Amino acid sequence: MRLSTRSRYSCRALIDMLINGVEAEPVPLSNIAERQKVSEKYLEQLFIILKKAGIVRAIRGVKGGYVLAKRPDEISMGDILRLTELDISPVKCSKCERKEECIFKDYWDSLGGKIKDFVNSITFEDIRQRAITIKVGKEPIGKMSISEFTKGIKRLKKQRDAVILVHNYERKEIQELADYLGDSLDLSRIAAKLPEKVIIFCGVRFMAESAKILSPDKTVLIPRIDAGCPLADMITVEELKEMKKKYPSAKVVCYVNTYADIKAESDICCTSANAVEVVESLKADKIIFVPDKNLGNYVAQNTEKEIIPWYGYCYVHDLIKVDEIEEQKKLHPNATVMVHPETKPEVVKIADYVLGTGGMVKLAKSSDINEFIVGTEEGLVNRLQNENPEKKFYLPRRKPLCSNMKKTRLKDLYYSLKNMQYRFEIADNVLKKAQRALKRMIKIG
Repeated sequence: MRLSTRSRYSCRALIDMLINGVEAEPVPLSNIAERQKVSEKYLEQLFIILKKAGIVRAIRGVKGGYVLAKRPDEISMGDILRLTELDISPVKCSKCERKEECIFKDYWDSLGGKIKDFVNSITFEDIRQRAITIKVGKEPIGKMSISEFTKGIKRLKKQRDAVILVHNYERKEIQELADYLGDSLDLSRIAAKLPEKVIIFCGVRFMAESAKILSPDKTVLIPRIDAGCPLADMITVEELKEMKKKYPSAKVVCYVNTYADIKAESDICCTSANAVEVVESLKADKIIFVPDKNLGNYVAQNTEKEIIPWYGYCYVHDLIKVDEIEEQKKLHPNATVMVHPETKPEVVKIADYVLGTGGMVKLAKSSDINEFIVGTEEGLVNRLQNENPEKKFYLPRRKPLCSNMKKTRLKDLYYSLKNMQYRFEIADNVLKKAQRALKRMIKIG
């Protein structure tokens, strides 16, 4: 699929408005046209489409122009591509006479679904913040400078008796403010043992939930309540209950990358590091494994038990391709390949090490290996490089990026501490059951 000029310039024009506009003041098309080096008349045609769709609205008068009609976090890249491309499917099987007998149709449909999931997951707020991240330290964000936000965060943290937990995939500037940096479960374990009364979790929602499950008496905050996880969203309680009915003798193992209600319906939780060990600990021949099919496949390859996987996946890891890893191996023949078990089976097959983020951090620190090809989200490389400045780390050419992990900015962290937002509360009956599943796993190690 090749994007049209119309799509590319629509996206560029919108991000131009966000980066160069001043709050709600209208931005003249002539200014956008000059900066983007495109005809103003051409932009007028594009903005008619965007206006009809309710993406932008026109302000008349001498100081007129265009403003966004929605918040940037309410506009996805998918919204714009559907407006300008109409159909973003890679292959238009609906017009093919042989679609019912074509063996490739399911593959094209699956590819189309992944493209849609990917573009729908990226908002214009994500893109704007990525632009800010590139310029971090050089320009102010809003009315406060970066240094003012940083000082304010440190001051408020002391006032609130708070500890800042940051996941390995978060932005570099957020990682730098972490009291503890790591993967989601290790951070939650640490928080449960700390004296601070407030936990602020810079990650996605299920991570903050896990912290609340293990520290029910503490206040748990997340700076961005809209920081979700598409993988965790891929299974519901109703769907899990149906699976349990279908396989009544099976035990349920749920990946920690799930919400509290799924944990509450499971026998035990697991991480990417201990999934095989958890499965082996159960006295059952059949295991329902939710929600990641790739991690489930990895477990199936390392146990004699029957694994019944759910068809979920992490789009970030699922999009890492064998040819991207092989391309890096050709460029860096002495590098060791370490990939996350959420990657596809064919990627796992060519890796030297299959590890969660915590395992990758340990291997980079403790081994004599000097070069690594890293098959996981790009944020981890910030940490790996900081902790091992003498070593080299290479990502796939299309750097894997989780848009939800990049939502938390300095501004969000500051206001989360200032306003004590957004708090996590979990119903007692759900919390106790989810806590039981997590604690069973923790006993295993």
